[in-house]
Amino acid sequence: MEELRLSVKDKQDARMALLSYYSSECIAHGAYLVALAVGFLGLVEATPHILEFATRVFSPTLPEELARRIILGLMASGFIVLVIYVLGRAVFWGYLRSAILNVKPKEGSRVEFKPGTTVTFMQQLHEACFDHAKNKHRIWTKIYGLRAGHLALIWLDLFILFLIISVVLLYVL
Repeated sequence: MEELRLSVKDKQDARMALLSYYSSECIAHGAYLVALAVGFLGLVEATPHILEFATRVFSPTLPEELARRIILGLMASGFIVLVIYVLGRAVFWGYLRSAILNVKPKEGSRVEFKPGTTVTFMQQLHEACFDHAKNKHRIWTKIYGLRAGHLALIWLDLFILFLIISVVLLYVL
């Protein structure tokens, strides 16, 4: 067994390496959130130009106010989906970072690996952290594991919701 050959220092070094990796992922996702905030400000600044272009293109077929609301709904829903996704991933990496301090490594037989690869102590630690975070914080794990297709469906759902709300507000108020 590999675990029998590892010294206490080796095990501690593996924990420190994973802690460093998880911390760098937290910092990177924090930077993504800052970039999204800057992008949002740029989008707010460009909104009048985008709306002017959209109303010129769509005005023969759609009322001007409806075209504006469609474009604003697209922009708002896309931004909200991106923020929720990046925020969810940042929180999940934070949970992994705190889990590495006290989880027990997964046993070799319970670790899933591809044929031709070796089960390392670091992999056992990582999978134990992942399982701990997955069991303790279920909602963030679901956001972490979202695929592009699911994100597109969430974006489409949000867009339709915003569009319905804006059309109702347009014609009711």
